[in-house]
Amino acid sequence: MAITITSQPVSLTPHIIGQPIAYEFTSNATDLQYCIIEVLFNGVRFSARSVQPDLGTTDTFYFDISEDAEKQLLFTPKTIGSNGVLNNDTNKGLFNIKIYEVTLVGGLIVTEYDPDDANNVDYDATTAQLFVFNCRVSHFDLNTFNITDYQLTADTKLFLTDTPYAKRIELGSDEFIGILYHQSAPSKNFRLEVLTYNSSDALLNTDVISIPEWEIAYGVNPQNAYIDLCVGTQNLINEGISLTNVAYYTIQVINVDGDKSEKKRFNIVEACDTDTRIHFVNKYGKQDSYTFKGNKIETLSHKSTIYQKALKTSYNSSNRGFSVIENVNTRKFTVYTDSIGKDQYNFLSSILFNKMAFVEINNSYFPIIIEDESLLIRDEKNVPIQFTLVYSFANKEKGLRG
Repeated sequence: MAITITSQPVSLTPHIIGQPIAYEFTSNATDLQYCIIEVLFNGVRFSARSVQPDLGTTDTFYFDISEDAEKQLLFTPKTIGSNGVLNNDTNKGLFNIKIYEVTLVGGLIVTEYDPDDANNVDYDATTAQLFVFNCRVSHFDLNTFNITDYQLTADTKLFLTDTPYAKRIELGSDEFIGILYHQSAPSKNFRLEVLTYNSSDALLNTDVISIPEWEIAYGVNPQNAYIDLCVGTQNLINEGISLTNVAYYTIQVINVDGDKSEKKRFNIVEACDTDTRIHFVNKYGKQDSYTFKGNKIETLSHKSTIYQKALKTSYNSSNRGFSVIENVNTRKFTVYTDSIGKDQYNFLSSILFNKMAFVEINNSYFPIIIEDESLLIRDEKNVPIQFTLVYSFANKEKGLRG
């Protein structure tokens, strides 16, 4: 008996869950009934299921692990106040499969698969590990999205964000930007370059943050490819970068060969007590942030669940006939942007596309639900002028029973 893998994803290429991550294989086993496929995440089995031959065949199989990968790749918000480079993203991992044939011999089902042995080495075939990260693009982007546009191995590569080139940021704010690297050899001294300017556009300082994770060959640890740079005002201050008299700054990843990523600019503004800072997951599985500076409206709705109990034969005026067994308050908030352009519209629309978001309150994250009534308002020229976001806390407030 033998398994022949006829098609599989390239092992040294990043893969995303929003597209098929598929294997095709054949078996020449006699009296083959089906196959059992184990899916491993970072070397540990987390699922196993039987797979029937493709329709119209008895020996050809197709298996896509993208949905399996999606269940394992979970977003975790970045630690507020971090600095430098973060390589602890839970939205990435290494996946591979083991294949077991199941045959009928003398009327008995025979297989090497053992559900009690997670480290079984008696498989009929296995595959190399794949690096997968949690990215999902829409059908409208499928024809234009190319993962190589984001792999920082040459000039003008993109960050893992759709934020506009120039963005407003408050003093004391955290901001994180994702980057992707892919190389079969050690990196070439990649580093983040931060240029600070005053209000007269005069360059004040050039600061450099090294990216040590990229000094290791991708083939040694491919998970080093998908990392985050801490680029907010508070992150840079924590890194030791002075923002005194700084009106704006730019960030860019460069290497010793002169290759450069795209550049992003951050215009520094003062924070206000009425600001609402929202952090959300973008389509690349990375954390984006935006501060709503417009009006903010809070509404409170209340719902009680009651039951009736029989009163005793002897009762007085303080005894209850109806009692509250659950008391839930729901706070809903509506926040508004000021006037925005189309680039900001494209950036903010991803909040509605993914809907995993957090509001920052007193340097802590609180998970929120993006409500369906959130909307974008456009003018007659189809240029968006305001974005309205409606959200509620993901954890409801429960009161005492009464």
